[in-house]
Amino acid sequence: MKKNLLWMLAAIFVCGLTVTTLSACSSDDDKNDKADATVEKEIMYAVQISDDVLKVANVEVNYVDQTGAKKKEALSSAQWTKSQKLNNTSPLAQGIWVKITPKTNVASGTYQLKVTTGVACKATLANGNSIMDFSGNDPQKAPVTAQTAEEIADWCSKSPTGGLLVDPSGYCKQQHVDFGGNNDDMPENVAALCGLCELFSWLWVFDDMPEDFCDKPCGR
Repeated sequence: MKKNLLWMLAAIFVCGLTVTTLSACSSDDDKNDKADATVEKEIMYAVQISDDVLKVANVEVNYVDQTGAKKKEALSSAQWTKSQKLNNTSPLAQGIWVKITPKTNVASGTYQLKVTTGVACKATLANGNSIMDFSGNDPQKAPVTAQTAEEIADWCSKSPTGGLLVDPSGYCKQQHVDFGGNNDDMPENVAALCGLCELFSWLWVFDDMPEDFCDKPCGR
């Protein structure tokens, strides 16, 4: 129950809106663990949107499952999460893209538009240590206020994406996954990355995490 609760908290607390992608985050102190066998690798996808988004757009979550297949699900609520276990035979590239398509004939008004997309990988090593990497959009940005159809369409065109290339050892690096329409021209935001680093470290209860893990920046 505790583990499931932590997964849900990640979707609740990770919030933002732009398409700024965050690169992978791993502690330098854990590099010596690469020789250890990974006993467990787990991927989590999380999406959160503001209530106004579904008033003006249709939202579709595209993601890669543990078999390497690209799946899609319609988003009908403000929060969506999915977790999956990986083994050493699972595909290496894991990614997510939130496709947002503006609706036609949207009533005029003021809409607060915000979406957060994130993918995170936690690996537990044979020696008991854990490592974590993640990618997603900037969680520190304020919502966009849209009033016209053109403004809504412009915001929808910036649908966020995230992706990780998972090494068999459990370490990851940022990876663009092509879902057929998602943009791969996304600058890194180190400040936002460190904010998510601290958040996921807390959510996954890293008891052995050095205090300065997220201040290097982000262990790199």
